[in-house]
Amino acid sequence: MQTEWIEEKQLARALRRHEAFWRGELQTGPLMWVTVPGARPRRPIPEPASEAELWTNVDYAIAAAESALAGTHYAGDALPVFCPWLGPDQFAGWLGADLVLCPRQSTSWSKPCVRDWAEHPELRIAPDNRWWQLYVQLVRESVRAGRGKWITGYPDLHSGIDALSALRGPEQLALDLKHAPAVIHRAMRQMTALWKEVVDTVSALVLPAGQGTSNWTMGWSQDRFLCIGQNDFSCMIGPAMFEEFCWQDNWECCAHVDRSLYHLDGPGAVRHVPTLLRLERLDCIQWIQGAGRPLPSQWLGLLRQIQAGGKAVQLYYGEGHGGDADLKREIDAFAGALDPARLFIWAAARSVREAEDIVRYSRCAFRNRRVA
Repeated sequence: MQTEWIEEKQLARALRRHEAFWRGELQTGPLMWVTVPGARPRRPIPEPASEAELWTNVDYAIAAAESALAGTHYAGDALPVFCPWLGPDQFAGWLGADLVLCPRQSTSWSKPCVRDWAEHPELRIAPDNRWWQLYVQLVRESVRAGRGKWITGYPDLHSGIDALSALRGPEQLALDLKHAPAVIHRAMRQMTALWKEVVDTVSALVLPAGQGTSNWTMGWSQDRFLCIGQNDFSCMIGPAMFEEFCWQDNWECCAHVDRSLYHLDGPGAVRHVPTLLRLERLDCIQWIQGAGRPLPSQWLGLLRQIQAGGKAVQLYYGEGHGGDADLKREIDAFAGALDPARLFIWAAARSVREAEDIVRYSRCAFRNRRVA
């Protein structure tokens, strides 16, 4: 991986530490991905006429990404990553649903389009689907423009049960799980195959650039690293249904890639942790406590459970999710309770000085830690 925005010695160290993290051999404290957006002057990019064009105008999207990445300060183990996307419901759009883009809110919505499963015996991505063609074009242009500068990340794949929820509507899908389980099993098998198809297509574009891989959760690997779990719908079902309808999909997705992370989205998803810990090929679980919830340091029992199950933990501190937390106090709590070799902290700082100070503090805190 190469980039002109990080000093060579720091970059080499960060890449070594990322690979050590995946092997469980990380030393001198946890992985620290700390950035300062807007830390450097950057060239202003005139916005297109409409909001949707912020994502659909490929030239603008790539130029804006480069401007933002060039203006960011990268502290600790952070690296420049751009993840082309069309919002969280892009997978449903690839499958034919109408997609409403809201870039300024960093989201998208799809309109449920499956009224009768009998009319949709096969879920597939049509080669001429406008959203799929646009997404592939964005990835291709990002790889071209980012050569020697940034990593083009894998897509935010709300596939599996989440995509079925987007296609059918969450309430109706919940009824289907109870009254038409065979139909949902068939649809989930198709979703797993489509997930692999998308990953393989993107890999063929990204890997030859030699920048390694990442995704929306940040982190890096020279091999294929993906967030495999976007099962936000799982908060609506119990462990038995999660096992029945989501286990096989998650297992196969983990087996299809080299490095894997699961997005555990809030307290409603915690009941599925024992099932997730049985996924042998799952490497890391990202804990997102949710807006307004206690900070990660207040969930030490859960974090210990995850690490005791053989998985690493990623914690996020950003807008709406603990972005105003006292990171030094958080780090102090972790230093006495968690294994730093399997801990990944992702945070945005307000200044370069603050970012570098947090990274130094983390190294010192874990070097002098006393485990409770």
